[in-house]
Amino acid sequence: MTNQFRTSLYAAAAVQALAIAAPACAQESTDNATQSGVGEIVVTAQKRAQNLQDVPISVSAFDDTAIREAGFTNSLSIGDQVPNLEIKTFGGVPNIFIRGVGNNDFNASSIGPISIYRDDVVVASTGSQIFSLFDLERIEVVRGPQGTLFGKNTTGGAIQFFSKLPDGKFEGNARFGYGRFDLFEGEAALSLPLADTLSLRVAGIVRRRDGEKVNLFTGDRAIDVDEAAARAILRWQPSGDTDVRLSVGGGRDRSDYLENKPVGTINGADLFGYSDPFPDNPNLLNFNGQSRNHSDNVFVNLNIAQSFGDFTFKSISGYDKSDVDNRVDVDGGTKRVDEITFLTDAEQLTQEFQLAYDNGPLNAIAGLYYFQEDLDADSNADLLGELTFAQGALPVITRATRKNRAYAIFGQATYAVIPTLRLTVGGRYTIDKVRATHRADLVPGFFDADIPDGAPVPLVPFAALRDTFKSFTWRIAADFDVTDDILAYASVDRGFKAGGFNIGIITSVAERTQVDPEYLTSYEIGLKSTLFDRRLRLNLSAFYYDYTDLQVLSVNRQAGSAVPTLGLDNAADATIKGIEVEATAVPTDWLDMGLNLGILDAKYKNYLSGAIDPVTGDPRDFSGNRMPGAPKFTLSTFAQVTVPVGRFETRWRAEYNYTGKKYYNNAQDELISSGEGYGLLNLRVAFADPDQGWELAAWAKNVTGKAYIVDATDTSGFGFVPRYYGERATYGAEFSVRF
Repeated sequence: MTNQFRTSLYAAAAVQALAIAAPACAQESTDNATQSGVGEIVVTAQKRAQNLQDVPISVSAFDDTAIREAGFTNSLSIGDQVPNLEIKTFGGVPNIFIRGVGNNDFNASSIGPISIYRDDVVVASTGSQIFSLFDLERIEVVRGPQGTLFGKNTTGGAIQFFSKLPDGKFEGNARFGYGRFDLFEGEAALSLPLADTLSLRVAGIVRRRDGEKVNLFTGDRAIDVDEAAARAILRWQPSGDTDVRLSVGGGRDRSDYLENKPVGTINGADLFGYSDPFPDNPNLLNFNGQSRNHSDNVFVNLNIAQSFGDFTFKSISGYDKSDVDNRVDVDGGTKRVDEITFLTDAEQLTQEFQLAYDNGPLNAIAGLYYFQEDLDADSNADLLGELTFAQGALPVITRATRKNRAYAIFGQATYAVIPTLRLTVGGRYTIDKVRATHRADLVPGFFDADIPDGAPVPLVPFAALRDTFKSFTWRIAADFDVTDDILAYASVDRGFKAGGFNIGIITSVAERTQVDPEYLTSYEIGLKSTLFDRRLRLNLSAFYYDYTDLQVLSVNRQAGSAVPTLGLDNAADATIKGIEVEATAVPTDWLDMGLNLGILDAKYKNYLSGAIDPVTGDPRDFSGNRMPGAPKFTLSTFAQVTVPVGRFETRWRAEYNYTGKKYYNNAQDELISSGEGYGLLNLRVAFADPDQGWELAAWAKNVTGKAYIVDATDTSGFGFVPRYYGERATYGAEFSVRF
């Protein structure tokens, strides 16, 4: 047993012990619990409303209370609370991994195998996938391939965010907070009845904070946060059978990019002799380039539901547009070695029709789906800018476009053979058309204000690329009521990630590769139980993945060249197996406890890479290596106690989240890893008046000030490896009120 693993178990036990030692006079702690035990959570992981415990799929769900108490800030902040879920960003692109299945590509043109949904509409563009969380009803994380009901690019799973809806009543809430580094947060929501059948809900949030690190080069704080978002939902319910919802929203982000600490690989320095002056202090940066993580997003969704007896028809229409301007000083130093600007403009249109049937032993759904995306993904890479063009500088200007049109027909049916045994079968046929253009030029003087731009020198000539991919995915499952409170299930699922082209930052025609779809077949068994008079909810799952034709992006160092090549190929097969445990307990009316545990074994099975071994001159064999974003062990645990104080109440909460060691590249390089596992301790205490609906809370995250690495990449050809660190200790207070 490693020291980190042992420490995580001790910390988890300590969190639980703190709660058990609390006064016995306390009462229930959260809105999600009742006097009789754990509350019911309703999810729509199968495109219909069901109790979480009745769904034969691995699903983690958070209601509005859990979202507030966990302190989730944006769509990528949920990773610590879900077993086998890992989330990071590079180049402003979300890299999401579920059970080791994910996207390790920093190019905005990349496509991940985890889909994000906002109010039942897919958010495909990477520029739209990072958004502020506010006024949410719930979050669902569906693990495992969802190729039948959700479609392409859900090889690993799907993450769904659901907004609170107007319900014809006047009500609202507001929250204001202040914290370390001059953090300010303001959030408000209001529901208004406009007529007997028409209601409106508006909500918004502002979040600003000075940088939690210091840039020695400028003397300014680094990694500032500046986010704002708003949403309006108009709902028309002329009868109990009709529900029409129009959602309009958008967000604006003017934050800094998460800059790094470079580790020199040439006698401790990079190609130009720079070394970090404070290598042991992750809070002191020293970079000369621009840092920008700017984006604008707007979306419009129209959801129409009409019931006809046992049938329900739904139309789900979505429009999404995003503009991204990310500027990254990859080398993290005072020299111009590797500095990149990503400029992305994406526009998306989706339409889905569903017809559902529910009567007696049969529940079924069938549907049609259309997806359209137009993407412009430009990048300006200032490589070896310390040199002149004649000396070997590479001002690489890339211009790329992608047009994607996808069509699908799907259906799934569940039949109760006997009252306690149900069989499910489903399938989906998808046609995916991809059209792309790409070129890369060298433009002398492009990055030098005092030098006129020279004539472009073709580096990778213009090409028009196109292909059509067709795929059939399916699901077969059985679930059985062992008792009224225990459900057992087994399933086999087939999912796929769409094919495409490598149209990111590349420096040779050989790197502009085409990839075919990748496929994953999942075998899963699970048990969902609500025990001890609803005092304990315990869900278990075990899975085995057969993963073929993986689309693998690798950063390859070739002999005699400082500039790495970026390979995207169907280069590997893999096997993934693991176990997950999710438990929520209310042992007394005053105590809530939770534990989520993930154990994962994700390894490449056949992977002969494009990287060349500097000793033998042969391609490196990565077979047997652990996959990126796949720690062997993840753990999150919490305990919360509520203590009455007259007509008021206090709530005391402690969380501990542990992530095992993980690698960030396919080669399993120690330098390009988290180095070790790490655990984060979070605390929260609240003083509230339940009758009046107000609460005053204080919170602290990463209380121990743990320094931990959340990403790294291989740029050792330039003489350095950038390492990105997570947030240092933060704390603050907030006041919220409901009316």
